[in-house]
Amino acid sequence: MSDTPTATQDSAEPDPDAIKFAEVTSGIYRRFDAESVWMALRYAVGHQLFNENPTIMLMFVRIAEVYPEARQRLQEQQNEETGPPRQAIDLILDPPQEIRDAQYLPDSIQSPGEMDLCWAEFLVTGKTDVVTRIVAVLDRDDLTRDFLNQQLSDESSTLELSDDERNELQQFGIGIGKLSEDAQWEVMTPGDSDLFLWLAIKNQNELCSRILQAMDEPLQLHLASKGAALWSLQANATQHGSIRLLCEEAGKQPGGFGRKLLIPA
Repeated sequence: MSDTPTATQDSAEPDPDAIKFAEVTSGIYRRFDAESVWMALRYAVGHQLFNENPTIMLMFVRIAEVYPEARQRLQEQQNEETGPPRQAIDLILDPPQEIRDAQYLPDSIQSPGEMDLCWAEFLVTGKTDVVTRIVAVLDRDDLTRDFLNQQLSDESSTLELSDDERNELQQFGIGIGKLSEDAQWEVMTPGDSDLFLWLAIKNQNELCSRILQAMDEPLQLHLASKGAALWSLQANATQHGSIRLLCEEAGKQPGGFGRKLLIPA
């Protein structure tokens, strides 16, 4: 969960509903207010945000489960509403069985979308248990290293790197060399080539983007998941003290190289 609406309309007048939506979805656990939940829901329905991001609807379902005062406030509003607002309240108060009690949370994250579900749970409850599943994504194998080594040793590979391109990769922490004159080119430097490549792509490096395009879809998803885990943990550590503490502790524990990148030195 990263994007929040602006708190102004075209007239530049503050929109109270938009302000409350931003507050609620950026961490309602910090300051709960039942009326703010209704105002935030009214904004989400009015701007059709549930269609754009179903995770937002799941957040409201979870809020109604976790905070009895929010559920009561929506029940009070239920009979006064018609159309989309009434439909949204009905769904939140009586959701399908499969989305009750956060049953949709993954045990092991397989995509950035599943990561969003975990962040939504934290932003509602304030509990960091689910965030440890995001940290675990950083512990996954360095598959970019394996991919590059395979491509560099395959004479039929379409991914060929010039001397200048190998030097360019070195600048991003992916050093390619040979153990001997007759040996194959391979990634020689330590670290996590998945994250190094992702960071370079984020900086719009053309060479690294070309390497990404040469990967198959499962490998691209692997890379995107690890990159999203690093970015989201870093970003939320600046906004939530409990996440910063979790990241600091994770960096001291055994695991993937990405743990060392969570809190900048």
